[in-house]
Amino acid sequence: MKCLGLLFLAVSVAGRFTDDFYKLVDKENGDKNLICSPLSVEIVMSMVYMAAEGNTATELRKVLKLPADKKEVSKKYKELLTVLEGREKVANLALANRLYVNNNFQLVPEYNQMVRDSFKAEAEAISMANPNNAASIINKWVNDQTRGKIKNIVSSDTITPDLVVVLLNAIYFKGQWKYKFNPEYTRKADFQVTTKNRLPVEMMLQTDEFRAANLKSLDAKVIELPYRNSSLSMLIFLPNKVDGLQELESKIADFSGPLKKMRVMLVLPKFKIEFSADLVKFLKTMGIREAFSSSAKLGGLVKKLAVKIDKVFQKAFIEVNEDGAEAAAVTVGTVVPMSVAPSPDMKFIANHPFAYVIRDEKTIYFQGHFVKPGM
Repeated sequence: MKCLGLLFLAVSVAGRFTDDFYKLVDKENGDKNLICSPLSVEIVMSMVYMAAEGNTATELRKVLKLPADKKEVSKKYKELLTVLEGREKVANLALANRLYVNNNFQLVPEYNQMVRDSFKAEAEAISMANPNNAASIINKWVNDQTRGKIKNIVSSDTITPDLVVVLLNAIYFKGQWKYKFNPEYTRKADFQVTTKNRLPVEMMLQTDEFRAANLKSLDAKVIELPYRNSSLSMLIFLPNKVDGLQELESKIADFSGPLKKMRVMLVLPKFKIEFSADLVKFLKTMGIREAFSSSAKLGGLVKKLAVKIDKVFQKAFIEVNEDGAEAAAVTVGTVVPMSVAPSPDMKFIANHPFAYVIRDEKTIYFQGHFVKPGM
């Protein structure tokens, strides 16, 4: 399985901002397949916070749920990114930050040093006078960081001579299921989009030991699908009602279990989701307004220049298949045909809209929902 997010522009290491942000995006995109990375938004906007002053900083700090002491913010992100650097070698999870600076301007030296040390974000000077070349440079970085899955985050129309800084964050993850699906058992079946509408989709099947539960508090079944050689896993939330996704997603932000190991017959659709959105309206709704206005106080960013945020844009991608990986690979383990398998403790049949998150024990990296095949 592969998934990634790329944010154009924009932190709390893990906090309520990501929950609140996702709820807004989810509400507007309830009828669409969705993949996004609230963490990516946090990181970029926190890089902005580090340059903010006065009421601009206050708005950012309150919405992002950040400490008032910017040294604490720097410390937290340095720790997060250091941990991810070590994990990348095993789990193929990568998070990268980058700044592209109009070569007519200069970052405040202290800010430049801080984002390099704490956010591991290198700054590169480029000419914005040549929009095609500037867009090509930025998009090449995007392409490299996302292993070719997101090719164009900006176009030449996005680049203007008065554009001062582009801040970027990319998250990429590619993982194999710890317990892969056998492609021989994949079959076409109906997916119940609504109580009256069904569409065909390729359904994968396996029976194995998983941590799972049927929770009355959520009116849903939950299953955890671990990744091989990784502390990351995908949690899938399947409402008991075909039309229960919206109510369910309003409850899962605080989910912490309990899940217990049991034998589960799992039926899950293969799916691929690409999603992009302009995020400014969501951030303004949450209370970050001054940073986008002519009253913005971002004096810690660029030397001798008043600037404001212009755009915040995210593109994200996820693909789920039998291996959970980008390409087929041989893995240890077999799936016993259902005809001879012991009776499962639970049947988890994801044949109607469901939500999912990709996370470790501390952080959610990606979040979304699948509502309709073929979108």
